[in-house]
Amino acid sequence: MKNFTQHRIFRIQWPAIVVGILFLLLKQEMQAQYISNNGAFVSISSGTVVSVDIINNDNATTITNEGIVTMNTFNNAGTTQGDGTYNIAGDFTNTGTFFSGTGTVNMNGTLAQNMTLAVSIFNNLIIDNPVGVSLYSTQTITKNLTINSGKIFKIEADKTLTVNGLIANSGGNAGLVLKSTAAGTASLIHNTDGVPATVQRYISGAAEDWHFLSAPVSDQVIAGSSWVPKGSYGTGNVLTGTGYDMYIWNEPTPCWTYQLNATVVPTWPFIHSSPNFMQGRGYLYSTQALNPTKEFRGLLNNGLVSIPVTRIGPYQGPDINDVRGFNLIGNPYPSSIDWKAGTGWARTNLVSNVGGGYDMWIWNPASNNYGVYNSTGTIGTNGVTQYIAPTQGYFVRAASSGTVSLTNASRVNDGASNWLKITSGKGTINNLKIRIASNEGHGYDEVLLQFGYPTNEAGALKLFSRSESAPSAYLNDLKKDLSVRYLTDTNENSQVPLQFKAGKDGNYAISIGNESTSFDVLLLEDKKTKTVSDLNVNPIYQFKGAIKDATDRFVLHFAPITAELVNLPAVIYYDGNEINVDLTLIEEQTDIKIYDMLGKLLVDKKGEGKMIHRFTISPKNEVFIVLASSKGKYISRKVLVY
Repeated sequence: MKNFTQHRIFRIQWPAIVVGILFLLLKQEMQAQYISNNGAFVSISSGTVVSVDIINNDNATTITNEGIVTMNTFNNAGTTQGDGTYNIAGDFTNTGTFFSGTGTVNMNGTLAQNMTLAVSIFNNLIIDNPVGVSLYSTQTITKNLTINSGKIFKIEADKTLTVNGLIANSGGNAGLVLKSTAAGTASLIHNTDGVPATVQRYISGAAEDWHFLSAPVSDQVIAGSSWVPKGSYGTGNVLTGTGYDMYIWNEPTPCWTYQLNATVVPTWPFIHSSPNFMQGRGYLYSTQALNPTKEFRGLLNNGLVSIPVTRIGPYQGPDINDVRGFNLIGNPYPSSIDWKAGTGWARTNLVSNVGGGYDMWIWNPASNNYGVYNSTGTIGTNGVTQYIAPTQGYFVRAASSGTVSLTNASRVNDGASNWLKITSGKGTINNLKIRIASNEGHGYDEVLLQFGYPTNEAGALKLFSRSESAPSAYLNDLKKDLSVRYLTDTNENSQVPLQFKAGKDGNYAISIGNESTSFDVLLLEDKKTKTVSDLNVNPIYQFKGAIKDATDRFVLHFAPITAELVNLPAVIYYDGNEINVDLTLIEEQTDIKIYDMLGKLLVDKKGEGKMIHRFTISPKNEVFIVLASSKGKYISRKVLVY
C-alpha cells in the first residue's frame, strides 16, 4: 500500500488551496497504509469507500468525509467534518475538532479501544466491540447511541456523556458501564426509558466511614448482592473486612432502622416493602472493607421521579434536636442533579426558608458532620454544593407529608465526582463561613452567615453529627440551633454569638474563608480566655476545648469593641494634636487600627514595640475607636479628638 504523502498531488505547496480531492463517481475503493495530509485539504465524496490503516489529520488542516472511511487508528489534530461513516477498529484520539452532523461513528475493533476526544459532536455512535470501548473525555451525542449485543461501552471515572437521542443497549447490564474510582465517578444524561447498565460506586474515605447512598437503577436487589456481603461488624471480621452496615431513616418514629432488623419495631420489612433499592430513597451505608467498588446493575432511572416524604415524627423537646419532617432521600439518576435548577423540581411540600429557598443536608465523612446548602444560596457548609452527585443520598425537611418530584430538567453532569468525599447593603449578599476543626482529627464543622436580607431570619437547622467525638459549630436564633443564619447587615448585627460543642477534650482551630475580605471589622471574642483576636489579621485562632465548656463561648464582632478591655500593656490617649499609641512596654510588633463610630477603618498599621506611634486624625470633635492587638492580647479605647 501507499503512503498518501508519496503521491505528487500532496507535495504541491498551496496551503490555502484544495490540493487533494478523492472524487470517485461510482462506489470505488481506495486503500493506503496511512493518510498524513501535511496541510492538504482532503475531501471524500458521497459513495466513496476509503480503507486505511492510520489517519493523522494534521493541525490546521481539514478532512471532509461524505463517504465511508474504514481505519484502524484515527488521530485528529485538525478539523474533521462531514456526514459520512467512520469505521474505527483502533483508538480514536481527537485534539482538534470533530463534527458529524448526521453521520455515524462505528467503533468495531476486536481489541480494547479508547476514545479520547476534545471538541467532538457525534450524530450517531455505534459500539460493536466485544472487548470494550472506553470513553476518556466529556462527550455529547446529538442523536443515538447503539450498543450491539455482546458489546461493551465504558464511561471512564470522572468523565461525562450526554445522549440527546435514544440509547439502544442490546448488551444488557454489562453492555454499558459507568466507572467509579478514587479519581471520580462517571456521569450520564439520557432520556430513554429502560436502559440496562452497570453503575459503579467507589466507596471513598476510611474503612467504616458513613456515607449517604441512593440507587440510579430501578431493579437492584439488596439481599444477596455485593451491597450486603456475608459478614458483620463483629470483632472476628475486623481483619477480613467483611462487615457492612446499611440503615434507612424512618421519619415517623423517628429512628434509624437496620437492614437485618426483622424483629424490633419498626422493622426493615415494615418500612421498606421492596426487596430492591427503592427509587429516590436514601440509605446510610458503611463497610469494613477499605474503598471497595460496588455496583448497581439494572435499568437506569429516567424522567419523572416522585419521592414520598412525611412529617409525622413527634416533637423532641426544646433541649433535643427537632427532627420532625426530616426525610433521607436520594438522587435517582446516573448523573448529578442541580439543587438550584430553575426547572425540574416540585418541592412545595418542603420547609421553605427566606426567599423561598429549600435546604438539603448531606453527610460528609471527612468533616464527621452534615453540610447544608440552600436552593437560593451560592455557598454551602462542610463541602456541600448545589450539585448532588449520582448515587448520593441527602436529607430534606418536609413541611407536610407529600412528595418531592424531579425530572430530567434537574439533571447536569457537573459535580458527579463530589460524593461526600463587612458592612453590607441590603440586597447584596455577603457570605461568611466559619470552620471549627479538631487538631486531633475528630472532624470539623462549619456555619454560614449571610448578610444582605430584608430582615433577620433563621436559616438551615443544625443537624448534629452521629459521631459523639465530632465537634459541633452552630448558631442560635429563637432557641433554634442553626447552621445558617440570614441577617440584614453588620450595623444591625454588629455581634453574632457562635456556639461550639467539643466532642473530645483537645486542641481546636477556628478559621474563616476567603469571604472575610468583605468585612472591614472581624473580631473573635473568646469569653473563656477573655481575649479578642482580629481574624482579618490572623484568620486562624487556636484554642483548647473541653466537653464541659459552655457552648456560648465565642462571639463574632463586626464593629469595633467599645468595652475597655485591657489585656495588652499599651497606653492610648489624645494629646491635643494626635492620637498616641504607646507601645514602650511591648516587645513585639503590634497591629493598630483606628475606626470612626460608623465602623469605617481609617488606620491599619503594624507598629514596632518599644516606641510611641502618633496619628493625625480628622475631622475634629468626633469620637474614634483605637484598637491594638498582639499575640492574642488586646486593648480598645474610645478617644475624643477635639
